[in-house]
Amino acid sequence: MEQKIFAYSSRRHLLSSLFFLFLIVSPSFGQANQKNEKKAPEVVYPLYNGISISTDLYGIGSKVLGGDILTAEIAVEANLKNRFFPIAEIGYGTTNTRSDNTNILYKSSSPYFKIGMNYNTMYKKNNKGHLYVGLRYAFSPMSYDIESIDLENGTDTNPNLEDGVWGTTRPGFDHKGLKATMHWFELVCGVKVHIYKQIYMGWSVRMKYRITASPSEYGDPWMVPGFGTYDTSKMGITYSLIYKLPF
Repeated sequence: MEQKIFAYSSRRHLLSSLFFLFLIVSPSFGQANQKNEKKAPEVVYPLYNGISISTDLYGIGSKVLGGDILTAEIAVEANLKNRFFPIAEIGYGTTNTRSDNTNILYKSSSPYFKIGMNYNTMYKKNNKGHLYVGLRYAFSPMSYDIESIDLENGTDTNPNLEDGVWGTTRPGFDHKGLKATMHWFELVCGVKVHIYKQIYMGWSVRMKYRITASPSEYGDPWMVPGFGTYDTSKMGITYSLIYKLPF
């Protein structure tokens, strides 16, 4: 009987010792494994990583689908450490539309210019594409026409304009070559994806906020090239085809 009790006690003591030893060794073994694991090498990019040229397809596509504004734009962007992307954009906007409510004709064909920076939020990852945020400063020196007379058909179909609130009228007008300048800034959020070799595609959403504007005393422009219809703020979309230069 004493031998059985002693054997049981010995086995119990042995199991307790092994369990205690396991508790001590397990963390050390885990730490040893962690030390032996190879860390993925961090990608270090040089300062200069190339230049890309892009064109916005959205401005052309919206006109093809029946919009009132046609915009053509190209951009040049540099890649610095795969993190900072200084960019310059230049475009040309045009419109020729008549208001259904007032029968006023608006015409404009003017350039616009933008300069700013994109910031790659995924710069630590070894990806060809990236998600970015950015900022732009933009301005457009505009030239535009506004007229209330249907000169295209050679008739004076709208010689007087009626105020819908007060019911008063005023003579029609025909003002050509009006000058204006507008400055604004844009907050940008976009994505750039690799398609094939040196070709990429990009999408962005932009919130645009007017800084200053100096319209003509004869009337505000209906459209601001690069901004959209004349207002204090606007949301815009770009859909770009991008080519990375091989140097």
